[in-house]
Amino acid sequence: MRKKILIVDNLEDMIEREKTILNRVSFEIFAASTGFKALSIHKEHQVDLMIIALDLPDTSGDKLCSSIRKDSDLKQVSIIMTCTNEADCIERATHCGANAHITKPFHSAQLTEKVTRLLSIPQRQSYRVLVKISVKGSVADGPFFCSSRDISSTGIMIETDKKLAKGDLLSCSFFLPGFGRIVADGEVMRTDNSADIPRYGIHFQYLDPECKSGIDSFVANRTEQKI
Repeated sequence: MRKKILIVDNLEDMIEREKTILNRVSFEIFAASTGFKALSIHKEHQVDLMIIALDLPDTSGDKLCSSIRKDSDLKQVSIIMTCTNEADCIERATHCGANAHITKPFHSAQLTEKVTRLLSIPQRQSYRVLVKISVKGSVADGPFFCSSRDISSTGIMIETDKKLAKGDLLSCSFFLPGFGRIVADGEVMRTDNSADIPRYGIHFQYLDPECKSGIDSFVANRTEQKI
Protein backbone atom coordinates (compact mmCIF):
# COMPACT_ATOMS: atom_id res chain seq x y z
CA MET A 1 0.00 0.00 0.00
CA ARG A 2 1.31 3.42 -0.93
CA LYS A 3 2.15 5.94 1.76
CA LYS A 4 -0.20 8.92 1.87
CA ILE A 5 1.27 12.42 2.10
CA LEU A 6 -0.77 15.60 2.57
CA ILE A 7 0.79 18.94 1.58
CA VAL A 8 -0.84 21.92 3.32
CA ASP A 9 0.15 25.30 1.88
CA ASN A 10 -1.75 28.32 0.54
CA LEU A 11 0.92 29.04 -2.08
CA GLU A 12 0.18 27.11 -5.26
CA ASP A 13 3.79 27.17 -6.45
CA MET A 14 4.97 25.64 -3.16
CA ILE A 15 2.38 22.86 -3.42
CA GLU A 16 3.43 22.12 -6.99
CA ARG A 17 7.14 22.14 -6.07
CA GLU A 18 6.63 19.74 -3.20
CA LYS A 19 4.45 17.54 -5.40
CA THR A 20 7.20 17.47 -8.00
CA ILE A 21 9.70 16.34 -5.37
CA LEU A 22 7.45 13.72 -3.78
CA ASN A 23 4.95 12.74 -6.47
CA ARG A 24 6.54 9.42 -7.23
CA VAL A 25 4.97 6.00 -7.49
CA SER A 26 5.70 5.28 -3.82
CA PHE A 27 3.33 7.96 -2.53
CA GLU A 28 -0.26 9.04 -2.87
CA ILE A 29 -0.21 12.83 -2.71
CA PHE A 30 -3.02 15.08 -1.43
CA ALA A 31 -2.99 18.89 -1.27
CA ALA A 32 -4.91 21.47 0.75
CA SER A 33 -4.65 25.26 0.87
CA THR A 34 -6.43 25.70 4.22
CA GLY A 35 -6.36 24.08 7.64
CA PHE A 36 -10.06 23.22 7.38
CA LYS A 37 -9.55 21.34 4.11
CA ALA A 38 -6.47 19.60 5.54
CA LEU A 39 -8.43 18.26 8.51
CA SER A 40 -11.18 17.05 6.19
CA ILE A 41 -8.71 15.16 3.99
CA HIS A 42 -6.88 13.65 6.96
CA LYS A 43 -10.14 12.49 8.58
CA GLU A 44 -11.18 10.78 5.35
CA HIS A 45 -7.86 9.27 4.27
CA GLN A 46 -5.81 8.94 7.48
CA VAL A 47 -2.59 10.10 5.82
CA ASP A 48 0.84 8.92 6.98
CA LEU A 49 2.62 12.28 6.72
CA MET A 50 1.58 15.94 6.62
CA ILE A 51 3.81 18.75 5.35
CA ILE A 52 2.28 21.94 6.81
CA ALA A 53 3.20 25.54 6.07
CA LEU A 54 3.34 27.82 9.10
CA ASP A 55 1.19 30.49 7.41
CA LEU A 56 -2.27 29.47 6.23
CA PRO A 57 -5.27 31.71 5.34
CA ASP A 58 -7.73 30.37 7.93
CA THR A 59 -5.40 29.36 10.77
CA SER A 60 -1.70 29.04 11.49
CA GLY A 61 0.17 25.84 10.73
CA ASP A 62 1.38 25.47 14.32
CA LYS A 63 -2.19 25.73 15.63
CA LEU A 64 -3.30 23.13 13.08
CA CYS A 65 -0.51 20.81 14.20
CA SER A 66 -1.36 21.29 17.88
CA SER A 67 -5.04 20.55 17.27
CA ILE A 68 -4.18 17.35 15.40
CA ARG A 69 -1.97 16.18 18.27
CA LYS A 70 -4.87 16.67 20.69
CA ASP A 71 -7.27 14.57 18.59
CA SER A 72 -7.01 10.87 19.46
CA ASP A 73 -8.33 9.87 16.03
CA LEU A 74 -5.93 12.05 14.04
CA LYS A 75 -2.73 12.36 16.06
CA GLN A 76 -1.05 9.19 14.73
CA VAL A 77 0.51 11.02 11.80
CA SER A 78 4.02 12.32 11.15
CA ILE A 79 4.21 16.09 10.61
CA ILE A 80 6.84 18.31 8.98
CA MET A 81 6.43 22.07 9.41
CA THR A 82 7.74 24.44 6.73
CA CYS A 83 8.56 28.05 7.61
CA THR A 84 10.81 30.99 6.79
CA ASN A 85 14.29 31.12 8.31
CA GLU A 86 13.36 33.54 11.09
CA ALA A 87 13.84 32.90 14.80
CA ASP A 88 10.21 33.41 15.84
CA CYS A 89 8.91 31.22 12.98
CA ILE A 90 11.36 28.43 13.80
CA GLU A 91 10.38 28.68 17.47
CA ARG A 92 6.71 28.16 16.58
CA ALA A 93 7.48 25.33 14.16
CA THR A 94 9.52 23.43 16.75
CA HIS A 95 7.07 23.75 19.67
CA CYS A 96 3.75 22.67 18.18
CA GLY A 97 4.15 18.90 18.25
CA ALA A 98 5.65 18.46 14.78
CA ASN A 99 8.21 15.72 14.19
CA ALA A 100 10.48 17.98 12.17
CA HIS A 101 10.69 21.36 10.47
CA ILE A 102 12.37 22.69 7.36
CA THR A 103 13.04 26.31 6.43
CA LYS A 104 12.22 27.83 3.05
CA PRO A 105 13.71 27.83 0.52
CA PHE A 106 14.86 24.23 0.73
CA HIS A 107 16.54 21.80 -1.61
CA SER A 108 14.73 18.66 -2.76
CA ALA A 109 17.30 16.49 -0.95
CA GLN A 110 16.46 18.18 2.37
CA LEU A 111 12.78 17.40 2.03
CA THR A 112 13.25 13.83 0.84
CA GLU A 113 15.66 13.08 3.70
CA LYS A 114 13.16 14.26 6.32
CA VAL A 115 10.36 12.31 4.61
CA THR A 116 12.60 9.23 4.56
CA ARG A 117 13.38 9.55 8.26
CA LEU A 118 9.72 9.84 9.24
CA LEU A 119 8.28 7.20 6.94
CA SER A 120 10.98 4.69 7.91
CA ILE A 121 10.38 4.71 11.67
CA PRO A 122 10.03 1.23 13.18
CA GLN A 123 6.37 1.70 14.17
CA ARG A 124 5.59 1.83 10.49
CA GLN A 125 6.84 -0.71 7.92
CA SER A 126 10.23 -1.71 9.26
CA TYR A 127 12.05 -2.41 6.03
CA ARG A 128 10.67 0.44 3.92
CA VAL A 129 12.85 3.38 3.01
CA LEU A 130 12.77 5.96 0.24
CA VAL A 131 15.29 5.04 -2.46
CA LYS A 132 16.78 7.26 -5.17
CA ILE A 133 17.56 5.25 -8.30
CA SER A 134 19.70 6.19 -11.31
CA VAL A 135 19.83 3.84 -14.29
CA LYS A 136 23.40 3.66 -15.54
CA GLY A 137 23.89 4.50 -19.20
CA SER A 138 20.44 6.09 -19.48
CA VAL A 139 20.63 9.66 -20.71
CA ALA A 140 16.94 10.21 -21.45
CA ASP A 141 15.67 9.27 -17.98
CA GLY A 142 16.87 11.08 -14.89
CA PRO A 143 16.93 9.75 -11.32
CA PHE A 144 13.63 8.69 -9.75
CA PHE A 145 12.41 7.87 -6.25
CA CYS A 146 10.71 4.68 -5.19
CA SER A 147 9.99 2.64 -2.07
CA SER A 148 11.83 -0.42 -0.86
CA ARG A 149 10.01 -3.61 0.10
CA ASP A 150 12.93 -5.28 1.83
CA ILE A 151 16.60 -4.64 2.48
CA SER A 152 19.61 -6.82 3.24
CA SER A 153 23.37 -6.40 2.98
CA THR A 154 23.29 -8.27 -0.35
CA GLY A 155 20.52 -6.34 -2.06
CA ILE A 156 17.23 -4.52 -1.99
CA MET A 157 13.69 -5.12 -3.28
CA ILE A 158 11.99 -2.01 -4.67
CA GLU A 159 8.55 -1.27 -6.06
CA THR A 160 8.02 1.26 -8.83
CA ASP A 161 5.97 1.90 -11.95
CA LYS A 162 9.20 2.88 -13.65
CA LYS A 163 9.95 0.16 -16.22
CA LEU A 164 13.17 -1.69 -15.50
CA ALA A 165 14.64 -4.78 -17.15
CA LYS A 166 16.60 -7.71 -15.82
CA GLY A 167 20.28 -6.89 -16.16
CA ASP A 168 19.85 -3.11 -15.79
CA LEU A 169 22.71 -1.54 -13.83
CA LEU A 170 21.61 0.97 -11.21
CA SER A 171 22.95 3.34 -8.60
CA CYS A 172 20.91 3.23 -5.38
CA SER A 173 20.96 5.92 -2.70
CA PHE A 174 18.94 5.83 0.51
CA PHE A 175 18.97 7.01 4.12
CA LEU A 176 19.05 4.30 6.77
CA PRO A 177 17.64 5.31 10.19
CA GLY A 178 20.32 5.03 12.85
CA PHE A 179 23.16 4.91 10.32
CA GLY A 180 22.96 7.53 7.58
CA ARG A 181 23.20 7.66 3.80
CA ILE A 182 24.08 4.56 1.81
CA VAL A 183 25.09 4.56 -1.85
CA ALA A 184 25.54 1.30 -3.73
CA ASP A 185 25.67 0.06 -7.32
CA GLY A 186 23.47 -2.87 -8.19
CA GLU A 187 21.98 -5.02 -10.93
CA VAL A 188 18.33 -5.93 -11.48
CA MET A 189 18.27 -9.71 -10.96
CA ARG A 190 14.53 -10.36 -10.59
CA THR A 191 11.28 -8.77 -11.77
CA ASP A 192 7.80 -9.35 -10.35
CA ASN A 193 4.78 -7.88 -12.14
CA SER A 194 2.15 -9.77 -10.16
CA ALA A 195 1.55 -6.97 -7.61
CA ASP A 196 -0.27 -3.67 -8.22
CA ILE A 197 3.13 -1.96 -8.39
CA PRO A 198 5.91 -3.90 -10.15
CA ARG A 199 8.75 -5.09 -7.92
CA TYR A 200 12.42 -5.50 -8.75
CA GLY A 201 15.10 -7.42 -6.89
CA ILE A 202 18.44 -5.60 -7.01
CA HIS A 203 21.70 -7.33 -6.09
CA PHE A 204 24.42 -5.03 -4.75
CA GLN A 205 27.60 -5.41 -6.82
CA TYR A 206 29.76 -3.96 -4.09
CA LEU A 207 28.97 -2.57 -0.67
CA ASP A 208 31.39 -0.69 1.53
CA PRO A 209 32.09 -2.78 4.70
CA GLU A 210 30.84 0.03 6.94
CA CYS A 211 27.61 0.28 4.96
CA LYS A 212 27.20 -3.51 5.05
CA SER A 213 27.58 -3.45 8.83
CA GLY A 214 25.03 -0.61 9.06
CA ILE A 215 22.44 -2.55 7.05
CA ASP A 216 23.02 -5.73 9.07
CA SER A 217 22.52 -3.79 12.31
CA PHE A 218 19.38 -2.11 10.95
CA VAL A 219 17.83 -5.44 9.93
CA ALA A 220 18.79 -7.06 13.24
CA ASN A 221 17.24 -4.22 15.25
CA ARG A 222 14.02 -4.32 13.25
CA THR A 223 13.81 -8.10 13.69
CA GLU A 224 14.26 -7.81 17.47
CA GLN A 225 11.48 -5.21 17.66
CA LYS A 226 9.09 -7.57 15.86
CA ILE A 227 9.73 -10.49 18.25
